Amino acid sequence: MPWPALSPDMNPIEQFWDLLQTQLNRVVPRPTTVADLDRAIRQAWTNIPRQASNTLVRSMHRRCQAVIDANGGHTRY
Repeated sequence: MPWPALSPDMNPIEQFWDLLQTQLNRVVPRPTTVADLDRAIRQAWTNIPRQASNTLVRSMHRRCQAVIDANGGHTRY
């Protein structure tokens, strides 16, 4: 493929970061120290269901095909 392998469309971690951000947005009160933030991130990480990461991994074939079909252009991912 002539386009970069680091395309965001090819990287399911972007969607995982969105899931993590969603979890962090639910934290009340908001972390005010680095230690609080560390705890909040670790808790948010454990709150993401394993099924979510499995779904992202299983989507790789479809992601690759979508990028090929789009000739390296934007995809729905």
